[in-house]
Amino acid sequence: MNNIFSAIRALPITALIFSGMLLLMGCGEADGKKISNSLPEKPSTGQAGDGNLAQIVEYIRIDSGLPALAAVLVHDGQVIEMTATGIRSINSNKAVTTQDKWHLGSLTKSMTSTLAAMLVKQGVINWHTTISEVYPELLGVMNSKYENIQLDQLLSHTSGMRLNLPEVNSYQTSSIDIESQRQQMVEAALILNPEIEQGQFLYSNLGYMVAGAMMERLTNTSWETLLENNLFNALAMTSSGFGVPDVQGNLSQPVGHISQGSGWVANNTDNPAVMGPAGIVHSSLEDMGNYIAAHLAGALENDVAGLLTAEEFSKLHATTKSSNYALGWVINADSLTHNGSNTKWLAEVQIFPKKNMALFIVTNAADLQKNQSSNAYKAIDKLTAELVKRVDAAFYN
Repeated sequence: MNNIFSAIRALPITALIFSGMLLLMGCGEADGKKISNSLPEKPSTGQAGDGNLAQIVEYIRIDSGLPALAAVLVHDGQVIEMTATGIRSINSNKAVTTQDKWHLGSLTKSMTSTLAAMLVKQGVINWHTTISEVYPELLGVMNSKYENIQLDQLLSHTSGMRLNLPEVNSYQTSSIDIESQRQQMVEAALILNPEIEQGQFLYSNLGYMVAGAMMERLTNTSWETLLENNLFNALAMTSSGFGVPDVQGNLSQPVGHISQGSGWVANNTDNPAVMGPAGIVHSSLEDMGNYIAAHLAGALENDVAGLLTAEEFSKLHATTKSSNYALGWVINADSLTHNGSNTKWLAEVQIFPKKNMALFIVTNAADLQKNQSSNAYKAIDKLTAELVKRVDAAFYN
């Protein structure tokens, strides 16, 4: 299948994670806990809407040894089915539910780009707005190669900026407000030398962080509030927020897990909030169903009332000359896709315009250091294949 391995997965694994907090901890230590469920009989694929998705997801989850696995499937603008199976933590028997919230990692990038399109529509900013126009006080201080970098270059990873800010983890314990943190981040980022020439592709969390800060500067509003007031409100994403879902640490929501040996260790940490525009959103399955339905409509050249027109979506879904990356999306021959991870979760979106379908799959565990041997990746690929077959059986046979 032409999937995300052909794009994002072809990048160095650190491009999937969004900070220097590459917590591949536990290597060489005792095994973490394993999923002990006995494997049930493999269910038949069936067809979308037949009520058997939970059995399929549960089989793949146990076969892959994951704490939890969840999915939502959209066809023709409607959520056809969704389910969540497994447990919130390897240390507990609390079951996940379809109302639970899931960390999205770099799926946030397409949300930041969608927010940018909404602000362009409102006349707050435009795609050609440059860094120096937003931060004129940094002229003569910033590296001159960044002066004319445009918003759309930051969002398409063609600004020349490196993957991450070297000292980003120092923001983890910052006590100043988030907008001031992002101002400090911009000042630190713009004195760095570019990694590559402007116009070439280099996956950059830092570019998204700077883009988010530009939106904050022009609106005097935090990126978080902008996203809530614009995107979340427009799509009734009432269960979406920022950072780890289990913010109270009481297993009221799922927690992430890292791979240790052949098992898992629960880990409820996230990257610093300053990295928000690059990937710290969490959402429920229903919210993600609304979100992917909107982008499916846009990919089918339809307007979405209260959000964007077909033409405005086309900007988000158009690739650059240097890669098949658009603005927060990888564009393949038959799909729009992206995945994300903070090294403790793995989430993926796939949109198939020709099949009029979109899907979101997520697990609260990640073993990214195993690359294509990753159990989390394999589970997502297996479930993607099943969902596509179920849609074909329901609507195209």
